[in-house]
Amino acid sequence: MLITSSHDLNIVKQLQTDRPSFHLGGHARWDSLPQTLNAIRSAVKPGDVTIETGVGASTVVFTAGGSTHTAISPDPREHELIREYCRSIGVDDSRLNFVVGLSEDVLPDVLTRERTLDVAFIDGAHSFPFPEVDWCYITRSLKVGGYLVVDDITIPSVAPLYRHMTLEANWALDRVLDDRAAAFRLQALPLGEDWGNQKVNARYPDYQFADLPKRVQLELAHRVTKMSHAAARRNPALRRIYKRLTEKRASG
Repeated sequence: MLITSSHDLNIVKQLQTDRPSFHLGGHARWDSLPQTLNAIRSAVKPGDVTIETGVGASTVVFTAGGSTHTAISPDPREHELIREYCRSIGVDDSRLNFVVGLSEDVLPDVLTRERTLDVAFIDGAHSFPFPEVDWCYITRSLKVGGYLVVDDITIPSVAPLYRHMTLEANWALDRVLDDRAAAFRLQALPLGEDWGNQKVNARYPDYQFADLPKRVQLELAHRVTKMSHAAARRNPALRRIYKRLTEKRASG
């Protein structure tokens, strides 16, 4: 009998018992941890549209959940092994679609800017900027109310995604999973593409590139300029004086 929903089988426990190996031709296991897999299991409903970058045990959980699922990785042997395992335990894989390739190459063709995704999982390449690239394409297609899980947020090249999403009001952090992954829900569309709207930029300007003496100099100069602008806005005469001084400095 085919299993059409993960609620018909505790698929996570089944994976923990069987410990199938899908990577490096079946010789390695690089799977997400149990809390992360259970969060995906709970989020996915039959009929959902879902996607993940990277494949593994998570792919089995998505498939068992009854979603129309797209899984992206460059190794077709991984895909074969996952299908074989799903069929061996009675999980219907007819709605599972594998895409062979690197996510940064194939996501622009796989996804559109129409918001069709219910649940997404980012767990592909972890070196910078590939997690951010995955996030960019996936979040443009995620429904409002949709669920996004980002794995390996402890890796410094992945951590900026977590920091950004926790700062923005349109994302709600559901929970941190296994001390390694984070689950978010998209509450509303972003305000726009103006960087000034993003709280991650609230500390502009950031002079961390400079050594300490230069950094202090730049920060003091910025504060003086900011105070001068504020004073000029309040006093038209000061505004004219400040404008002349600025033009004089610019002309040398």
